[in-house]
Amino acid sequence: MTRADFLAALAAGLRGAPKSMIDEIIADYSAHFDEGAAANRNEADIAAALGDPHALADELRMQMRIQTFEAAPSARSAVQVIGGAIALGVVNTVLLCVAAPLLVIVGLALMLAVLAFAGTGIWLFAAGSSLELPGGAATTVLSGFGLIAAAVSLSAFLLLAGKALVSGIGRYARLRFRLLPRASQPGKSP
Repeated sequence: MTRADFLAALAAGLRGAPKSMIDEIIADYSAHFDEGAAANRNEADIAAALGDPHALADELRMQMRIQTFEAAPSARSAVQVIGGAIALGVVNTVLLCVAAPLLVIVGLALMLAVLAFAGTGIWLFAAGSSLELPGGAATTVLSGFGLIAAAVSLSAFLLLAGKALVSGIGRYARLRFRLLPRASQPGKSP
């Protein structure tokens, strides 16, 4: 993603916010690109380090709602903050009560499949010709190697998927932590 694409997506996500706030935010992120360019980083790397501009826009809109309510409490700003918090709560509940148990079940099933493939592959490899299968010992040995290879491949897939999942959870947690009021964060005074 280029600088122009990133800033355009961020500005589009902030549509509806006061123009002065949008301009200030765009200037801040433009400065990040300037600093990265000064450090000989390319635009795609800088954009990747800054994160998804749509998620940033969502976070920044929620922060603006909270700041608006804190600066001048009104019924409208209170409804916006409460609505945003409810939406975050619904997302958190769905992730915690639906997605997390499903991911655990799928992960356990795949780990069981890895163990089954590896165990059966080792057994076929070790049993060899004593099984008297059509094709002789070569068939059982090759089948054993195939099942062991399947177990190794599935294990690699599980490791990559696990890494992506933990990375996603980390990004999600960082976003939610930044949206907490300053007084509730450790080491911060109200």
